[in-house]
Amino acid sequence: MTLLVPEFRFATHGGARIRYLDSGGDDRGAPIVFVPGFTDVADDYVEILPALGRRAAVVELRGHGHSTAGENRYDSAALAGDVGAVVDALTDGPVHVMSFSRGTAYAVSWALTNWPRVRSVSIGDYVPEELVVEEDAFDVLLDGRWRGTPVRDRLDRHAAVATFRAARPQSFWEPLSHWHPPLLAVRSPNVPLVSDEAWARYRALFPAARLEEFTDSPHDIFRPDRRRFPALVRELVDTADRAG
Repeated sequence: MTLLVPEFRFATHGGARIRYLDSGGDDRGAPIVFVPGFTDVADDYVEILPALGRRAAVVELRGHGHSTAGENRYDSAALAGDVGAVVDALTDGPVHVMSFSRGTAYAVSWALTNWPRVRSVSIGDYVPEELVVEEDAFDVLLDGRWRGTPVRDRLDRHAAVATFRAARPQSFWEPLSHWHPPLLAVRSPNVPLVSDEAWARYRALFPAARLEEFTDSPHDIFRPDRRRFPALVRELVDTADRAG
């Protein structure tokens, strides 16, 4: 059996070079495009790719990891366009969209605009919204550490601040509920990002969705079990494909 070695590739969008990690292999008709959190880089997810069971790509949005900013736009439309550039580099057909944390805003924004190409949506510990970060929280987030390494080594500080400042409150709850794609949502009840009220809203708006709580996880729902969320995503995408 030949073992696939994931490769880093680049897509272009608005002058930006967007790096992504491509697992390679059979996409089974629709690859998975994963948009991770704000302090994530694609390298964080090499280990989880086999658990997804098909070709998958992990996106590094502009200013993250080795992706560049191009035209220096950092609004949600530009970042959603980065997601679309990776999708188009992978396929001209359908995809499954997977997100974690703040990457959800840009993944869902792209998915709603391109819904005929999206077979399922999986959201990890976030709400379908673009949230605004208050200016006095910038340093707390950017001077900290994530998964053992300084955040400053993971993303460009200028790009991060520009992204925060370009954010505008946007709710995707209603458009997503009107569309009703096959949906998986996972939350950690140990942190406030998905409150009890928001979790109840998921249940009310998406009665057919699979909703899972990781009671032993912090916000980083890839701890303590890195493959648990990917395994649920795999179940969802396989079921969505069988349903046609």
